[in-house]
Amino acid sequence: WDSSPGLFGRWNPLTYRTLTITGSEEGAIADMTTPEWIQLFGALHVGGGPAAVGTDGELLNASADPLVSSMVDPVSGELTAWDWQQSGIVEMNCFLCHTATPDNDARVAALQSGDFAWASTATLTATGIVASSTDGWSYEGAAFDEDGNVRLDYLGVQDPTDENCGACHGIVHSDARTPLVADFCGDGDPTEGAAWSTLTTGQIFSPQRLATTGLNLSAKESLSRSWDIHAERVVGCTDCHYSLNNPIYYRESDASQPSHLLFDPRRIDISDYLERPLHQFAKGQSPQSGLAPEFDNSLRRCESCHNIETTHDWLPYKERHTAALSCETCHVPQLYAPAQQAVDWTVLDASGNPVSACRGIEATSSGPNLLTGYQPVLLPRENGDGTTSLAPHNLISAWYWVYGEPAQPVPLRLLQDAWLEGDGYAPELLDLFDADGNGALAESELRIDDEAKEAAVAARLGQLGLENPRIAAEVQAYSVSHNVATGDWATQDCQSCHSNDSLVTTPMQLASYIPGGVMPGILAGNGTAIRGELTVDDEGALYYQPQTKGDRESGAGSIYVLGHDNLSWVDWFGALAFLGTLGGVALHGGIRFFAMRYGAHRYAHHDPELRRVYMYGVYERFWHWLQTLVILGLLFTGLIIHKPDMFAIFSFRHVVLVHNVLAAILVINAALSAFYHLASGEIQQFIPRPRGFFDQAFEQAKFYLGGIFRGEEHPTVKTRERKLNPLQQLTYFGLLNVLLPLQVITGLLMWGAQRWPEIAAALGGLPGLAPFHTLISWTLASFVVMHVYLTTTGHTATANIKAMIMGWDEVEGPTQPQEVS
Repeated sequence: WDSSPGLFGRWNPLTYRTLTITGSEEGAIADMTTPEWIQLFGALHVGGGPAAVGTDGELLNASADPLVSSMVDPVSGELTAWDWQQSGIVEMNCFLCHTATPDNDARVAALQSGDFAWASTATLTATGIVASSTDGWSYEGAAFDEDGNVRLDYLGVQDPTDENCGACHGIVHSDARTPLVADFCGDGDPTEGAAWSTLTTGQIFSPQRLATTGLNLSAKESLSRSWDIHAERVVGCTDCHYSLNNPIYYRESDASQPSHLLFDPRRIDISDYLERPLHQFAKGQSPQSGLAPEFDNSLRRCESCHNIETTHDWLPYKERHTAALSCETCHVPQLYAPAQQAVDWTVLDASGNPVSACRGIEATSSGPNLLTGYQPVLLPRENGDGTTSLAPHNLISAWYWVYGEPAQPVPLRLLQDAWLEGDGYAPELLDLFDADGNGALAESELRIDDEAKEAAVAARLGQLGLENPRIAAEVQAYSVSHNVATGDWATQDCQSCHSNDSLVTTPMQLASYIPGGVMPGILAGNGTAIRGELTVDDEGALYYQPQTKGDRESGAGSIYVLGHDNLSWVDWFGALAFLGTLGGVALHGGIRFFAMRYGAHRYAHHDPELRRVYMYGVYERFWHWLQTLVILGLLFTGLIIHKPDMFAIFSFRHVVLVHNVLAAILVINAALSAFYHLASGEIQQFIPRPRGFFDQAFEQAKFYLGGIFRGEEHPTVKTRERKLNPLQQLTYFGLLNVLLPLQVITGLLMWGAQRWPEIAAALGGLPGLAPFHTLISWTLASFVVMHVYLTTTGHTATANIKAMIMGWDEVEGPTQPQEVS
């Protein structure tokens, strides 16, 4: 169905007409020929190219190509002759772009009537140079001088303005003083007019403030922003979509630019450019664009003009964010005009049009419809440098009938023949669909929601000679690049993305019902990957649910959003380990308490033989308490980053900054501590001695599991030279040599993912590093609980903590406890 570049020959269910081309699939029924395509789509074409077909004399012969030199009879479907000599061809229309007041309505009327040769001339109607009458077009003598040249006061050639571009592309409103009024999706036939960009995405290019517009916008009085900040700052369409040989904007591609040159002065002179400017314009890359793909990404993007190095200082990891997100992701957070949502061609209204639905508009009981706008969905878009970033899009779903194998769209005239007879519906369809029996079909009744209705329409199509008629469906993405907001209106709240309700995975409704129960296929467009899944809610509405995980097999295109993405088994395992530690500590402490108070063998712990020892130096205590505070702070801030929804009171951005500062303090303190312990020899305290280690460790374990409940002496005597028992040595050895280094390394790689992306990617990237970092955090939290509890196992519950504060410890002597009768 898409046999040639651009709109020419492309099937689009929104317009539901397809050009029948030479070499069509065998058995295909003609829908449109070239003359009909020009009549219908010529309004969106500046002329020339496919619209000028017929200039070759051979193509004027019906035997050369009947689909070029014929048209389809709307009743019989037979090809009838088309006279190119009478209609003429559609010449390139310079007036449409280079005059101040082009009469586009007159041009479109000439195209629709088949008067192709005069379409460009009709564009001059508003200038007074030409006039139309029943006898055809005539030139006004007053518009010409004695030499036959057009007077300058009648025709002023100018650079294209935004209004010239808007004649084909979408709604443009340059007058900031006159309130904007326009018809939108939902206010009539959705396929009428040339405002294609506005219809499909809701984009409007205007400097006017939303609060002063003439439209019925929701919360209008509070909308102090403009429709588009670029229009407000006098940046026009041709400033970005410039002629490719314009020396002001020209930039040689990286492939042809000599590597030793930062700037190449060899470029076309301005005089030569004015004499022969290229009419090939710089363009971006949109999912549905197939026109001139060799010029994709030739325009300069946001970063070509805006220097993020001097802005966005509030944004942590600027490079990481700009690599994963396009500028439009945050700067086009909302579209305020409605856009097409779904079109259902499986049914037709009494006028032969489909049932159409729009997003961002609500009907009111009186007055104009309320424009609520919509939030675009974020999809990965391929950039010119080969990278991929998330960008805003609108999704439009469509259902329609197809026939044959491979599937071909049912021509519109046959679909109308199946549904309509005379001035109304076919009787058998009316009886089946008319639920209230009033003899008319309301929009709520025009839906195929059971097998009987689907079979009835399919039978009608089969009677028209269509083989195996069935319903097909698809979802198309339309990119959003305009309606850019300033920083005050852009998304700046980190939790908008870094939370469970992340904008990155916010679902978009595709349709309120599913015709025939047929789930649409998701079409990946030009440079845009649509990843995610389709879901249906309890009311039967269809949604697109984006996913942060890319291709399931290769993992390509995956992103990891802190605060939103996590591995559930890591959280469950870590939480259970932490709760298990708490439970074990509570059980062990409870048994100790009851054994001491109520046990059969109670022992006196008063008057033990104690000796005072200076156990911990000043630096040891400082290092210990600083490390304790830092680890607790890291655990708390890490928990906020991991689960921001549970701690909405805290600023995600500031918490990330605090977490990074604490991590730096941890690393510096650990490095200084390592130097101290090595230089002083205190490192030996943490190294288990092989001789007798396992026997001593076994004795210590027996003490914790039984002896402590009977008041037995500690099996390991604590001294200045030996502060740790064997189990403590083993624990600290693993903590200092395994857990903390792994936590530091994974945290450093996560922090440095924007600086050393290759290293981070080689170790699994954020999808691998972040869950591992989280798992170690749960382990450290469990260690903290256990460590705090074990400090209570001295001769008093607070003895060890006092020693770590003051430095002096009271160590028990060898006296045996006495039984209390």
